[in-house]
Amino acid sequence: MPRGRDRSEGRAAAGRGARIAAWLLVALMPLATPAGAGGDDDVAIVAAGFGDPTTRYDHAILGDDIEWGALRLRTADGRRLLVRLPTSRVFEDTAPRLADVDGDGAAEVIVVETDLSLGASLAVYDAGGLVARTPFIGRPHRWLAPVGAADLDGDGRVEIAYVDRPHLLRRLRVVRLAGGRLHEIAAIDGVTNHRIGDRDISGGVRDCGTGPEMVLLDPGWRRILVARLRPAGGEGAGTSAGIVLVDAGPNAPGRLAAVMACREAR
Repeated sequence: MPRGRDRSEGRAAAGRGARIAAWLLVALMPLATPAGAGGDDDVAIVAAGFGDPTTRYDHAILGDDIEWGALRLRTADGRRLLVRLPTSRVFEDTAPRLADVDGDGAAEVIVVETDLSLGASLAVYDAGGLVARTPFIGRPHRWLAPVGAADLDGDGRVEIAYVDRPHLLRRLRVVRLAGGRLHEIAAIDGVTNHRIGDRDISGGVRDCGTGPEMVLLDPGWRRILVARLRPAGGEGAGTSAGIVLVDAGPNAPGRLAAVMACREAR
């Protein structure tokens, strides 16, 4: 029996209906061109959504057993593109995220791509297809939860942050695209941003006027944590940087949203 099946049927049915409804909205767009065919890979992606709902992966980490077999993209020049995964993989995610990861002025798409035998990876796509991905975790039913993408250390380059195995390892990793690969530049343990069965990923990236910060929680979901990436010298892709964690107070009702909106008490 897939994980998550022991949750209430009402909640599962509501979540499943919402995810299928989101797919149907995307599916209304005419699609003809596979990603990577007939266009430059530096054109901006202006909209993205998942398609081809599937139950071929029995993880149910997001509250039901529906994942996605395709990624649908719309580009700034009006093309509709389709990325269809092999049957050994799914997109195991809440929604695609748009960000200019390579600094060329055109947005790419960040998603969680999962291999049925090897678990999750963080992947970046553009109009030309796959740009880069992190290694798959290495075993099934192991997942990662994206935090967000921004110039986290103020050096002019965009980083992507995610929590590796938010229910087990609870490690925040920060990666940067360089030379066609996602290089890890910093990591720290003891944080999370998701609970098994939750439909959403909590926290994210905020900017309260002093630069982007990552908003997370402690493993017990009792404290809200704000993480900052310290600048590091050097221009190499493997340059290390440190992460500083600051306790932003208790995780009381409504406080996480207040912290994300820069309204927490100081």
